Amino acid sequence: MEKSVQKQMAEKLLEASEDKINRNIKDSVFCDLFGKPEYLIQLYRVLHPEDLETQQEDLTIVTLSRIIVREMYNDLGFLAGNRLLVLVEAQSSWSANIVVRFLMYLGETYRRYIEKNDLDLYTTKKVELPKPELYVVYTGDRKMRPERISLKREFFGGEDSCVEVEAKVIYDSEQGDILNQFITFSKVFDQMRQQYPDDTRKAVQETIRICQEKDVLSAYLSEEEAATVMFTFADQEREYNRALRKEREEGEAKGRAEGFLNALVNLVKENLLSIKDAAKQVNMSEEEFVKKAGLKT
Repeated sequence: MEKSVQKQMAEKLLEASEDKINRNIKDSVFCDLFGKPEYLIQLYRVLHPEDLETQQEDLTIVTLSRIIVREMYNDLGFLAGNRLLVLVEAQSSWSANIVVRFLMYLGETYRRYIEKNDLDLYTTKKVELPKPELYVVYTGDRKMRPERISLKREFFGGEDSCVEVEAKVIYDSEQGDILNQFITFSKVFDQMRQQYPDDTRKAVQETIRICQEKDVLSAYLSEEEAATVMFTFADQEREYNRALRKEREEGEAKGRAEGFLNALVNLVKENLLSIKDAAKQVNMSEEEFVKKAGLKT
């Protein structure tokens, strides 16, 4: 028997919610990890190993917060002095739309930079802006792995355009560096989610245990705040899925009741069952049954 439309929709919603929670856990760890100066400088040195002069205090986080910018927020943005503006997004699902989002993030971040530094765009003097660098840290299993993703190529068939945005895609890094550790952490978490599909808390616990044994983000994962970030989303998933399953079960029960009522109506219409006996079957008065079934007396 084919699944009811209600059941199919409920299952799709459940799958979507689980995928969203999974992304949120990894994205939140990424944001929290590199929101800390001691890890941010490690990330910068992975991206710019040639720069031996920039220090931790030279980096300023300019990530767009969902609190400050209601509908627009990114994973990570930081300035290296006033020379570089670096935006980094962590992605486990491949989407070309990331370059469109980068365009929006970049415009908003520059707007805030211009405002903060009191730069005047309406004078003849050219303003000085930090050079932008865009990176996607991809932790999914897509087989095609381009080195860069481009607005022009993805959306305009490679034709010349007055606007271009291009981001470098990172799939892995040197063994043991902070970026490699985050990517490893993400893959371990994905494996644990597959192993414990109905218990995100267990998946989180096992991810932390395995990563600490492998010395992957071990110092960070030992912090109470890091565990809190992950377990908060795990608990949210549990409560959300519980509510969604309850709604699905109630929907199925309602569907069965409606199906039984329709069957009784058909029997009445075919003169195989009296209205009185049909009404008894669904605990209704004869008047209620007639009205509910849309029958004419």
